[in-house]
Amino acid sequence: MIVLSFGGKTPRVAESALVADTAYLIGDVEIGDNTSIWPGVVIRGDAAPIRVGSNCHIEENTVLHGLVTIGDNTMIGHNCVVEGNVGHNTLIGNGASILVEAKVGDLCIVAANAVVLENMDIPPRSFVAGVPGRIRGELTQHNIEMMEFYMPYYIGLVEEYKKQGIWRR
Repeated sequence: MIVLSFGGKTPRVAESALVADTAYLIGDVEIGDNTSIWPGVVIRGDAAPIRVGSNCHIEENTVLHGLVTIGDNTMIGHNCVVEGNVGHNTLIGNGASILVEAKVGDLCIVAANAVVLENMDIPPRSFVAGVPGRIRGELTQHNIEMMEFYMPYYIGLVEEYKKQGIWRR
């Protein structure tokens, strides 16, 4: 991982986190326990603090910038832009954007390529899709079960990467 101090702040990464060698962590950034940060991710805490919770999974080429908080057990797909806050146990689909000061609640799904506009407040258990993003309904029990199904897979994958010595610090 590439760790750069900025404005007197240096990123802090939990010892149990897995961070790719090609991920950039800059400035006031904190990464929680058992979180995985994959290749090409840029987390730029140069303008405001960024906090990523525990057991999160942030996939390739995603950018976090601005005042950002990511809750625990949250998955953010490939090629996302996050400039707002994301709750616990939430899934942000590939290519989605969470714009400045937007808030996505706990236990939500934001569909692939959706755009959650500035200052939008998404309540818990919402399914959001479209450009601009609109609440399309409440999560079903099936949606929740699918999210619960995939998280252990990614936790196991992270453990396998650690076991094989990939991206060791």
